[in-house]
Amino acid sequence: MFKLGLIDLCTSHCEAWLPILQEMEGVEVFAVTDTGGCRPPEFVKDYAERFGIPHVCADAEEVAEITDAGIVWSANWDLHLPHARPYLERGKPVFIDKPAVGNLRDLNELLLLQARHGSLVMAGSSVRYAYEVQDLLARREEIGEVVTVWAQGPGDFFNYGVHTIEMFQGFLAGGANFVRHVGQQGGTDVFLCQYKEGPAVFFQLGSPHHTWLMTVNSAAGVYTVLIDSSRIYRALIEKFVAALHSGEAPWPLAVQLECIKVALAAKIARRQGGDIYLADLPQAEAFDAGPFWAEYARMRQCGK
Repeated sequence: MFKLGLIDLCTSHCEAWLPILQEMEGVEVFAVTDTGGCRPPEFVKDYAERFGIPHVCADAEEVAEITDAGIVWSANWDLHLPHARPYLERGKPVFIDKPAVGNLRDLNELLLLQARHGSLVMAGSSVRYAYEVQDLLARREEIGEVVTVWAQGPGDFFNYGVHTIEMFQGFLAGGANFVRHVGQQGGTDVFLCQYKEGPAVFFQLGSPHHTWLMTVNSAAGVYTVLIDSSRIYRALIEKFVAALHSGEAPWPLAVQLECIKVALAAKIARRQGGDIYLADLPQAEAFDAGPFWAEYARMRQCGK
């Protein structure tokens, strides 16, 4: 039985995931803390009582000390690495919600800590593990060599846009070479992500309809999936619990985190044009969590 610790209750995930987690065999939600700054101080105690969680802790360090594995949820992605660190340094499994990090410094330190301590790490978007993506992946041999991919998804550029990137990377895995900004209309942007010796992926961020869609083209045919967003949390949680029991993450951590590099390259490409190679990303480029988190916290505290 794995005792799970929960860190930061900013997002709706903390309430949507709990009933699913509590249905899973072999895990127990054992401790929780909330240092994310989005909820009122009394929320964590009420949350623990509502879901029958035995321990409310002062911080991530205390949660990691008394549990076997953790989930980091903060809406402030700049807190993800420090809040996951107590698990990483103990060699304990941890899941880090999307976006896992917002800059190369945190990305590289996360890779270093995982390698040094051998921790099992899953990080990122539930859309990567959507049943529809899993089903498409299971047909990989039938599909054969992929020539082009179209992927689209809704929402803001990074916090939600990373879902779209992870959707196509859940099928293709790592290997992105460069990103080019193709065009924009209104609040949407279209990019080309060219894979090394692989397909051209065209992806749209800020799609006007709240739908994740992916179309894969090969000589064998055209394969389109429409993601059922009502099932993505369960798909991810099943993968995480299975990883806890097997001791092996579905993807190497470097592959999971490549989506952050793709997003950073897209940010630069939209700003200055040209082909932005993932290997040449400047260390200083980042998605600053501060403004996003401040607005997110304000909305939460207004009851929205």
